[in-house]
Amino acid sequence: MTSTIQKECRKPLPAEQMAVFDRLSNLAVELVAKLAEKKQLTTARNMTDNELAKLFFETQLDRSSEISPREKRKMDHLNESAVKFAERLKRLGGTCRASKAAEILGVRRQTINNRLKAKKLLAVHIGGESKFPIFQFDGNRVVDGLEEVLLLLGDFSPVTKTSFLTGMYFFDDEENLNVVDALKKYGTAGGHMKEIRKQAALFGHQTSH
Repeated sequence: MTSTIQKECRKPLPAEQMAVFDRLSNLAVELVAKLAEKKQLTTARNMTDNELAKLFFETQLDRSSEISPREKRKMDHLNESAVKFAERLKRLGGTCRASKAAEILGVRRQTINNRLKAKKLLAVHIGGESKFPIFQFDGNRVVDGLEEVLLLLGDFSPVTKTSFLTGMYFFDDEENLNVVDALKKYGTAGGHMKEIRKQAALFGHQTSH
């Protein structure tokens, strides 16, 4: 794997990418020195990529004297929440870019953008771009009924919509069945979809208060 990374790094980068790469490299050198000073290198070596990114982020905040303790606590909380959400999405099957979503559905990328603007697809903002959770796809189509549920949830954030679709359990006959799995299993026919519509309306009402 190291040789693969080294080969990729030897490829010439466009000027804009190289400028960002140089800044990140310089920052990494400074942060590694800081970790060495705090005797955290061994701990860092055994971390996952997400954990290491979080540690680097927190170390950089510590180095910045312009950030107040209150702002640092706020940023720490936001960063921790973002890492946890990213890990949760990974457990749910991961995400893909718009181009891959278009390939999955057999449509043009512009169609994906149009569906996203119409709130008929779910996308989360990760690393400066929109990523599409894989759980919303069933084979080469969108999960039956998902578009309707997304429309019922309206202007809620992608995080909130993800929570409703994957973290809500309200079926008496199957206590461990969440919304998106119920849609995959039963589609829009029968009582499950009726209950989902009802709960989506209640969810919206409760969250707005």
